[in-house]
Amino acid sequence: MRIYEQIISAFYAVINGDNRYKYYKKLRSNLNLSRNEIIQKQKEDIQKLIHHAYHHTAYYKELMDLYGLTPNDINTKEDLMKLPPLTKQLIKNNIEKLTSDDGFSKNLIKFTSSGSTGEQGLIYRSRFSEDMSRASWLRNNSMIGWMPLDKTAWIWASPLENKSYLRRIYVNSKMFLNRKMFLNSFNYAISDFPNWYQKVLKFKPKVIYGNSSVIGEFSNFMLKNKLKLPSVKIVVCTTEQLRNRDLIEEAFNCKVYDQYGSSEVVAIGIEVRKDEMIFTDDVVVLNSNENNEFLLTPLFSYGFPLINYKLGDTGENVSSNKISNLYPFPIMDLMIGRTTDKFLTDSNRKISTSSLGSYMAKLDLGIDGHKIIQSNYKEFEIFYKSSSPDDEIYYNKVTTSLNEYFGNDLNIKFKKVSKLPIEKSGKNLMFKRTFNLEV
Repeated sequence: MRIYEQIISAFYAVINGDNRYKYYKKLRSNLNLSRNEIIQKQKEDIQKLIHHAYHHTAYYKELMDLYGLTPNDINTKEDLMKLPPLTKQLIKNNIEKLTSDDGFSKNLIKFTSSGSTGEQGLIYRSRFSEDMSRASWLRNNSMIGWMPLDKTAWIWASPLENKSYLRRIYVNSKMFLNRKMFLNSFNYAISDFPNWYQKVLKFKPKVIYGNSSVIGEFSNFMLKNKLKLPSVKIVVCTTEQLRNRDLIEEAFNCKVYDQYGSSEVVAIGIEVRKDEMIFTDDVVVLNSNENNEFLLTPLFSYGFPLINYKLGDTGENVSSNKISNLYPFPIMDLMIGRTTDKFLTDSNRKISTSSLGSYMAKLDLGIDGHKIIQSNYKEFEIFYKSSSPDDEIYYNKVTTSLNEYFGNDLNIKFKKVSKLPIEKSGKNLMFKRTFNLEV
């Protein structure tokens, strides 16, 4: 690692006990292995995780005993399918049983997903699992030339105003130390783009990273105004389906890459060249069921094991015969359609519903699920499932959250249902907008 990387690595280790850079270096060395060596390492890591899950969590001990399995029966990617999928609802119902009884469960970190796949996810990661997740994300990025401390402009949705003052300082300090700047797409309008452009021009990043659709909008603004950002050499799109690659490539005059991950499993795949998404299965194993739904097993999810976790995305099963000739990993075919609706304010600002969902999930709403439909700037219809006889707390928390961004004069209709409505396509959407922005 470069000297500055070593300094940052030492800082993370001393301040947070965070060893992501140490593990990043180890994972980088895996790129020099053969495919057979990767598979052998994968088998060893599967065995270690299965033994940990069986001997240290009540959930997997009971499950494997029920299926007549011992840890020695599960050694390979294919063997993992002997166990049933771990759904988001199963996790919510078995938090304590999924938490290990050893040292890995000390100071678990809670993560909630946005619900962009139709159902909100909740998991916990141990310090070790978190560090390995972040290390694998850094390693995957390095395969396309994005090194850990390259200057990066993040176009990212995050309701930072809802964090404490000290938390905001901490987040901004980390961004500074890691040579990153932040353009918040949680609450934005096209009128913000000139200011964004000037900030990026001054910062001179090598990488643009963030929400695919917002990067596309920003690219369109640059083209219309004949603007250039010559420092940018790489654009990495994530969180949503990449639909406007040509537009982005034209605006930035560089290669555009797609990245695949989630709140629960940070680094799943990276596009190493156009239309070649590789799945880094030295860190997470992918299987799929008869409906082509992805089942993920993060190999280092100690403390809160996830085995055959049903993420909510679909794709063709990864074939061991379809291997990249750039790296020792299989090529995957995604069929995700994570293009979530953005809510609109009457001042023509866009609110990221994926981030709004993650924010609301942290409020402990006390319900089994909901679907929020914006039918006009000030009108919302909310379908929700709840086993509670009194839902006033839920009403108040949701109303307060919406008031914060859309004003106090809202017309909100709550409807308690036994089953949340789905789209005609069969998809589950947590957020939906049924009107267009007035221009």
